Amino acid sequence: MCKTMNDDIGDVPAALAGDRAALARLYERHAPVVLSLCRRCGTPAEAEDALQEVFLRAFGRLHQLAEPGGFRAWIYSITRRVCSERRRTGRRRTRHETEATMRHAELDPPADSPADTAEKAEQLERLTTALDNLPDDERLAIHLQYLDPDPPAAAASALSLSRSGYYKLLHRAKMRLAGMMREVRTS
Repeated sequence: MCKTMNDDIGDVPAALAGDRAALARLYERHAPVVLSLCRRCGTPAEAEDALQEVFLRAFGRLHQLAEPGGFRAWIYSITRRVCSERRRTGRRRTRHETEATMRHAELDPPADSPADTAEKAEQLERLTTALDNLPDDERLAIHLQYLDPDPPAAAASALSLSRSGYYKLLHRAKMRLAGMMREVRTS
């Protein structure tokens, strides 16, 4: 039996009993490989987010692990699932953003000058960067508001929010987004 498996066999039950140091050891032992697998999720920041999501899921479901010695294989399967979900979500987001941009382009009259075109492209890039920097739930609230025919219903199923909870989240997202856009413009 390899040293990692022996360590996992001791740390998994300890973690289940509430030993935070055991959780930390599990994280430290497996995080480098999980992060390496998560690099398929996109940018380095997206990989870091996926890493955190993997361990949050794993630690939240640790009681479901049948055999402590199987922790490594179990966490790698969670990693594959998280990365698959994130890639699928990214493709959907890109598709929705592209469709929305195309709809907007159809409604938007042609720019008067190359300078106007460049300014619009710069604004769109700033907006995209600001949206990417929003927390996931706030970014989803913004996307639902502008891309979904019934945003409160979609938020209820996707985020488990009431109608008023969705509008509070949307307001917070818009305020944060406006602040980020002001910061970019003044810097």
